Amino acid sequence: MIRDLSLRRHAVGGYALLLALLAGAALPDLSSGQQALHQEYTDRIREYTTESFFLTPLVDHLPAHPTVPTTLDVLGRVVGTPDILSYPEEVYTYMRAVAEASPRVQVWNRGTTEEGREFLLVAVSSEANLAAMDQNRERLARLADPRITTDQEAEVLIPATVPVYWATGAIHSPETGSPEMLMELVYRLAVSEDPFIRDIRDNMIVLITPVVEPDGRAKVVDLAMAPRKDPTANVPERPLWWGQYVAHSNNRDGMGLSLELTRSLNRVFLENHPTVLHDLHESASYLYTSTGRGPYNPNLDPVVINEWNRLAYREVGQMTAWGVPGVYTYDFYDGWAPNYVFWMAHLHNSIGRFYETQAARDGSNYLLNTNVERQWHRPNTPLRQVVWSLRNNVNLQQSAILIAMNEVATNRDEFLRNFYLKGKRSAAKARTEGPAAYVLPGDDPRPGQQARLLQVLQRHGYEVHRTSQPHTSGEDTFPAGSYVLRMDQPYSRGVDILMDVQYYNPDDPFPYDDVGWTHGPLYNARTVRVEDTAILDAPMALVAEEVRAPGGVVADGDGEASPVYLVHYNADNNLAAFRFANPDLRIHAARSPFSAAGREFGAGSFILRASENRGADRLQERLDTLGREFGFHAHGVSEAPSVPTHEMRVPRIAVMHTWLTTQDEGWMRIALDEYGIPYDYISVHEARDNPRLRERYDVIVMGASVNDPMQVLRGIEGPRPIPYRASDLTPNIGRQNSTDDMRGGMELEGILNLRRFVEAGGVFITVHNSSAVPVHFGLAPGVTIRNTPGLWARGGVFRITKSDAGSPISWGYGDEVGVHFNTAPVFSIAGGGGGGFGFFGGGGGGASATPRAGDTTGRPSGRGGVGEQDIPQGRERDAGQQSVEAWRAAQQEVVTQPSAPGTRARAIFSYHGDPSRLLISGGLKNGQELAGTPALVDVSLGDGNVVMFSFKPFWRSHTAGAYAFLFNTLLHAGNLDAGSPVADNDGADR
Repeated sequence: MIRDLSLRRHAVGGYALLLALLAGAALPDLSSGQQALHQEYTDRIREYTTESFFLTPLVDHLPAHPTVPTTLDVLGRVVGTPDILSYPEEVYTYMRAVAEASPRVQVWNRGTTEEGREFLLVAVSSEANLAAMDQNRERLARLADPRITTDQEAEVLIPATVPVYWATGAIHSPETGSPEMLMELVYRLAVSEDPFIRDIRDNMIVLITPVVEPDGRAKVVDLAMAPRKDPTANVPERPLWWGQYVAHSNNRDGMGLSLELTRSLNRVFLENHPTVLHDLHESASYLYTSTGRGPYNPNLDPVVINEWNRLAYREVGQMTAWGVPGVYTYDFYDGWAPNYVFWMAHLHNSIGRFYETQAARDGSNYLLNTNVERQWHRPNTPLRQVVWSLRNNVNLQQSAILIAMNEVATNRDEFLRNFYLKGKRSAAKARTEGPAAYVLPGDDPRPGQQARLLQVLQRHGYEVHRTSQPHTSGEDTFPAGSYVLRMDQPYSRGVDILMDVQYYNPDDPFPYDDVGWTHGPLYNARTVRVEDTAILDAPMALVAEEVRAPGGVVADGDGEASPVYLVHYNADNNLAAFRFANPDLRIHAARSPFSAAGREFGAGSFILRASENRGADRLQERLDTLGREFGFHAHGVSEAPSVPTHEMRVPRIAVMHTWLTTQDEGWMRIALDEYGIPYDYISVHEARDNPRLRERYDVIVMGASVNDPMQVLRGIEGPRPIPYRASDLTPNIGRQNSTDDMRGGMELEGILNLRRFVEAGGVFITVHNSSAVPVHFGLAPGVTIRNTPGLWARGGVFRITKSDAGSPISWGYGDEVGVHFNTAPVFSIAGGGGGGFGFFGGGGGGASATPRAGDTTGRPSGRGGVGEQDIPQGRERDAGQQSVEAWRAAQQEVVTQPSAPGTRARAIFSYHGDPSRLLISGGLKNGQELAGTPALVDVSLGDGNVVMFSFKPFWRSHTAGAYAFLFNTLLHAGNLDAGSPVADNDGADR
């Protein structure tokens, strides 16, 4: 049914289009009779569209304007011209040209990329709407906060406010069509007098970020255009890096907010309160518009799921009525994980959506084969075979998004009323479905980690309060100075999404991405979910400034300078930052706990003697300043404690990548850069070609790469050299690292060189799947990787327990830590049980129907652990349900796997031995295959060490609690055998 009057003309046009297709006639002219066509541009649109059914009445023409230029005028080409992709700077040049010519368009620079490019933001609307943008922002801000806006006031504000629809393009750099389309969309919205377009322009402000990842876009265009400029050009098929750090996962930074692109988007969102955030992607035939098949995130307001469906089915219905094949919704994405950038909207009561349009690739036409069967949710299937073009991609994206924009614009009051309602329901949830608050106690042993978590939440726009008096809730008494995340704030659902426990049933459809991410455990910060609403009445004040950990010198006696200063070590990341920022300081690490200055100091605590440091008379002043900067207390004492120590020297570090992928290791480099830890960035070719690695480095860290160690050995193969460096044709390539030939991998020479490096006293660290390299090639004697065919442990939060308190790698940590793990690798230490070597084949599920230890099936996916209550949104909690099921007590106890006697392999931390306690957040099946196995292993080899992680200590910048495992290894390189029964203690201070 055609519901909108503004679409009736197009409905008739769609019927004429269908008749024209059947008759093989030319497409009818469906542009407005009152506005002249840009005939040359229109002819090119139709020429570059490979099939007439990939045209719609919205995009089969372009109106002319006497002063506003098209891309043909500015760039010399029509959008969708085959074999041409636009650089970010070209897109920006065009957007500014339109803004200069039209009062309906404005542009701003909203930040700078890691490589120095702009993040451009474009606004398109009527002159009146743009002139009143500031006032409209203020009205949207009032609608966003029901605490300052009554229902009566909202009913006055809503008709005076226009919604904001924000479209973002090319966050995934090889998905190339959206920046092209968005240039034409801006022109069409600015100049068209079609009633359908006028409805959008008059009733909505359209924001556009044409290139979310400009650094990656520039690289992709380099590689696409080089062979067209010079057919003899020898360039890689794809860029190894997009931005400075990560490639495809750059849109999974929605929780951590660590990339400049995410921070820029977050600023724009919080300033403008867009009603819809629409991220444009490419992959599926021919256009997927997102709703998700579930399970949906349990903290989503059902209202937004209804809005998802409303907009998607509006697009699917109209596109199908116009005869466009292959437009569908439902089954592509699930709707569970909040890490995608478009979830910025859901975390703030707006509507987040995305498209997957058939890929434009390098802009050339290509033969597209599909084999999609008809299903109930996809009756309008794509053709088995068709020639696809960049222009087809532009047509479908632009047509569909215009339909969605029109739907929101012409129903603006309803969507704005829903926006206000979602905020109202969020603010009420503290006293309806709960919880009342999350509390971060003021006596957390790691105030730096606590502050780091709270800083992220503040950047999301969530309110943080701090108590002025102690408060007791149930069995917990929170001291004054505790931080409270009140759940009667308008964005409380976002807080709940990040802070609550997730449960994903392994029997549900296979998840699209991670299934668990509870932030408290992942930041190694204590958080308490408080149900009692009395917490809301506790004396507290809003924290206006960024939360920072306290610090400075705690002087002895009369405050005079002390000969010795002690810093308690607690695995706070800022302590590593302090140490690396001050390499001139001589610092000793205590190898065992001790008491001094009226408090307890843990193993690894720093000891600084004034007599050993230059400027001894200024040491107290310096430490006081540094303590405030890095958030630690230095305690002045009259003498050093009588404990074994070793000096903490600043190591020379290399981070090593393959030429196969740099996707996941980029998260590690973000953390190293954040905390100021210097390193050389090298490739596996350096290990292959340099037999004297030990002369240059003390530590080599290999980030996550590919699962197959033989692939790391072989690397990229091919008949001729593949250079990866800047050139006249590819000026944007080679900024992170460069080579004359990407081919080849570590090779056997590299393995031998690494062995020499370790045996000569170096430390080789491998993260997650790169740990297969030392295991497979004999650098980690006594350690194997187990086959775990029944294990289902898709990316979530798992509990590891301390196995070796003497190891410096474990110093500062408590007995249990929450870490991110995803299926494999699962280690075994010789003599500790387990099987032989196997590549990563786990996670398939193939488990017996009879429940076994470690199964967490039994209820649908939702919030809480397997035995907790899942509370539907927007209603009162059911107090009659039980919170914990009795079966926990009957779970099989599995003893943590010990290190075998006489082995030089040490399990530093192991996965919890009880399968029923292994999972913190996410999903798990057949947990007994993981329970008790080593999670973090240190193997002595010659005079050095190989340290291997099975979990991901660096993952999308929300696992900061595990960073210190690596930082400890760096701080104590050369002394990792401390506390080991085979240690010779050569590194100990005498």
